[in-house]
Amino acid sequence: MKYVKSTFIWFIVLVAVAGYSYLDLESTKMEEAKKEEEAKLLPFNTLEVLTLTIENDDSNDKSIELERWDDGWRIVKPIEAKAHSGAVEKFLKNLAASRNDADYVMDPDPTPERLVEFGLANPAVRVTMRVGRDLKPYTVQFGKRAPTMGVAYARLEGRKAVFRVLADARSEANKDMLYFRNKTVLRINPVLVDQFSITRPEGYILAKLPQDGKWGLEKPVKARTDYNKVFEFLGALANAEISEFTEETKANISTYGLDKPTISLVFWKHGDSEPTVRLDIGKRSPEKRGYYCAMSDRDYVFVLPEETINAIPRHADDLRSRDLLYVEKEKLKRIEVHGDGGGWLVLVKGVDNEWRLGDEKGEKVDFNLVTDFIDEMTSARIKEFVTSNLKGLGKYGLEPAVAQLLFWTEGSTAPVSLKVGKKAPSGYVYAFAGAENMVLTVDERVKRLLQTYFRNL
Repeated sequence: MKYVKSTFIWFIVLVAVAGYSYLDLESTKMEEAKKEEEAKLLPFNTLEVLTLTIENDDSNDKSIELERWDDGWRIVKPIEAKAHSGAVEKFLKNLAASRNDADYVMDPDPTPERLVEFGLANPAVRVTMRVGRDLKPYTVQFGKRAPTMGVAYARLEGRKAVFRVLADARSEANKDMLYFRNKTVLRINPVLVDQFSITRPEGYILAKLPQDGKWGLEKPVKARTDYNKVFEFLGALANAEISEFTEETKANISTYGLDKPTISLVFWKHGDSEPTVRLDIGKRSPEKRGYYCAMSDRDYVFVLPEETINAIPRHADDLRSRDLLYVEKEKLKRIEVHGDGGGWLVLVKGVDNEWRLGDEKGEKVDFNLVTDFIDEMTSARIKEFVTSNLKGLGKYGLEPAVAQLLFWTEGSTAPVSLKVGKKAPSGYVYAFAGAENMVLTVDERVKRLLQTYFRNL
């Protein structure tokens, strides 16, 4: 009994010690947090900043005023426009990194001469943040950049002390309005676009994303697209940035060739029956190394860099898939090859999953040999799209064909077919793939494989 009582007492003592240690640790954490808070130059969280005014006597934009809205930051003076919220938040973050401790205070009570030395006697750059519901103002005055350590001198209006702040904050405060303005071109998330068109002197292109989730060309030809090229195009526009805001209205669009645009892009967002947004591209400006543009969802004229415009597909072929044969290899059940000598080679997959000559009871053929052939053919790429006019295929050596391939899959009533013919002026070989329904060119290796791969069987 004495043993149990002693153990219970020790348990109580341990619980008490643990509780005291926990409370002491929490108290220490609170004291450290308080010290950290007191060490900040700006006694608030950047998310509490609701308006921001940047005054720069040396800039063309003497004063820029921004406001925080539910959908991000907006410029409200000297114009009204969407702001680049990321740039504004980055600026505030660099300001918030400034501290009020001894390591950051350069001079607690500077003389007029010292203020001149710091560039703060008559500061040209001032940033005013209004915080909280009462919009309490805090103004940071920026002086010169320090010679070392990547810092600049600054002072909080109403205080004597001169602090050092990150040079990036000083640099960003010195930026013009273009830096803080939203320069996004395509404001639709590319994954939400399910249709787009391109109108340019070379022709009209229309591409759609049907219910099966596979992008396809609708005009000028119905064909498969290369999904990577489609997403590269949409992604390039989504990531592109405006290089200059030329005019804040569209009153003089003819000056920029936008009354009769050279190129027009139209985008449909998923669920929209009418076009969501249109981008018109006008004259090229050699001096600005870009093109004048306008969009249906905004009221100004702007410039896009040449590389952005040059990346827009010129022809439907630029978006077409270059895959030569579309076949589910695991479902292949029969292969027919017409090569040299006018004879047909027939390979059939038996019930034992082995390839055999002629039929399911024929001589077994090396499985790896056939697999390698299938891989070679299905990895072949289209080199050129020649014509959709299928009259006179004989001049391409395709009627009759020099060599032909038929792939049959389970459940199919028609084969995936390929014909190859004469050598083209480009050095490639003319071909006709049933899935494309047009004359193409392919690498000469494709023809050589059809003519010689199974020669020894």
